[in-house]
Amino acid sequence: MTLSIVIVSFNTLELLTRCLASIRRLPPGVSFETFVVDNGSTDKSPEMVAERFPNVRLIRNEANRGFGAANNQALQLAKGENILFLNSDTELLPGSLDPLIMYLESNPTVGVVGPTEQTGDGIPYPTICPFPDLFFLFLTHTGLRHRFYRNRVINPYRHLWEKAQVTGEPTVVDWLSGAGLMVRRKVLEEIGPFDERFFFYMEETDLCKRARAAGWLVVFVPTAVIIHHGGQSEGKVRGGLLTLSGTLSELRYFTKHRRVAELFLLKCLILVEFLLKLLLTKRNDPRRWAYREVLESVLGLRLAQITKEDLCRR
Repeated sequence: MTLSIVIVSFNTLELLTRCLASIRRLPPGVSFETFVVDNGSTDKSPEMVAERFPNVRLIRNEANRGFGAANNQALQLAKGENILFLNSDTELLPGSLDPLIMYLESNPTVGVVGPTEQTGDGIPYPTICPFPDLFFLFLTHTGLRHRFYRNRVINPYRHLWEKAQVTGEPTVVDWLSGAGLMVRRKVLEEIGPFDERFFFYMEETDLCKRARAAGWLVVFVPTAVIIHHGGQSEGKVRGGLLTLSGTLSELRYFTKHRRVAELFLLKCLILVEFLLKLLLTKRNDPRRWAYREVLESVLGLRLAQITKEDLCRR
């Protein structure tokens, strides 16, 4: 088996249908298998998979286990030499996967590859980034990275991405979007699967960081193209949970990969930011509970990862 495609789904019935239909319509030119791991959907997604795509191996979870943990469930059963972690809100185009597979096969030092992502309107957008440091997250949390998106100092990878789009040349990067991440099985056997303490956000950053530390290259292959509608599962998450998960993931990443002094300064930045958010947001804002949980985590008053209680908050 050359390829195992793993899709994690959470209440994305229509888009998951389109994703699976695109795989059936435009299959890769190698032997492959497909898994769908459903994270407790209530929109009949599992029933749709079982009825319309009987060749897909379906794993049903009673509750949302998070992106990394759900992927790891399928990984235990997957037989492919390469694993494609594919979001449920993506669609394949003609020849989407073949350039990724071919590049892995012809470059034994490369462990992780990823494609160009484009919107449903056919507009490509950057999906490569440097590993986050304190400066990167300062720019992100203050909004400066978004405001000065094309600035070479603030967003150096934007210009790297643009060059790759023009030349079509594969480009070595720090990390790639997890929406269509293809990883050599040997890499996962060496560094381990997704860290399940990252519930949602930065799990692919951590995986690429560990792959790079083990000596594997991470490469953006611009000639491979997929459609990524983006944010569809995020939109299903109750207000505040995404904010909490994202911030806790940043703290987890810095705890694992950055110096103690940087972690301390990040906590100071987050403390100021979320204190201001609590002061400035209305009392009926559905995210306020998450702001309080972030502050408690920074102060060491709660576990720095998503809990079952968090998933039940409204």
